[in-house]
Amino acid sequence: MNEEKNLKKTLRAIEKSATGFVTKEIISEYVVDDDGQLKLAKQKINKKTLPPNSDAFKLLYQMMKDKVSDYENMTDEQLENEKLRLLNEIIKKENIYANKKSKQ
Repeated sequence: MNEEKNLKKTLRAIEKSATGFVTKEIISEYVVDDDGQLKLAKQKINKKTLPPNSDAFKLLYQMMKDKVSDYENMTDEQLENEKLRLLNEIIKKENIYANKKSKQ
């Protein structure tokens, strides 16, 4: 199960890199006050736009191409089962997304 979770995280990272994304960069500066404690002096938040990575896109494309060839070798019954599995996965993800939206 843990391997499957790591694989999903890796695939999501490849997809994110292949399509580009926006991230926040937080730069914090601290000073030592009179009591010897660290105190936040200033903080800067930048938004960084990272462009699509062509190597990640090539890898993702190759992975998708291999997956499509897997489908070509399936029987009609196997294709139907895979269709149901994917539909259930989409519904599950939509429910997770809806729950996150409702909590905001």
